[in-house]
Amino acid sequence: MKKYVMMIVAAVFMTACHESLEERAARECKEYTEKYCPVPVSDVVVNDSMVYESATRTVHYYYSLRGIADTSSIDPKKARAEMLEAVKNSTELKAYKEAGFNLRYTYFSTKNRGKKMFDLLFTPKDY
Repeated sequence: MKKYVMMIVAAVFMTACHESLEERAARECKEYTEKYCPVPVSDVVVNDSMVYESATRTVHYYYSLRGIADTSSIDPKKARAEMLEAVKNSTELKAYKEAGFNLRYTYFSTKNRGKKMFDLLFTPKDY
């Protein structure tokens, strides 16, 4: 009898230690933002933060554009196509894509603080 009780207790503790993918996404986004952001992605793009939005199962990346990229002449359709290709080819996003998460990328102007340049949302049907 003692053996079975110990097995049940061990199973409860082992289950409690495992976090869901949603919990992991929220934790990883928060930890990444606190540890690294803002972080330059390139000379013209800065990753300001990452957030997991549980209500919509969305990993949301916030970026700032600067320099030559901080202009309204960027073609949103071309930017979407290029970003979608990057999402499709990303191995870092594999677990999120397999789980059917949405991926959202919002870009803001640096010189016109608060101005949203474009907002890209990718759902499982996109990738």
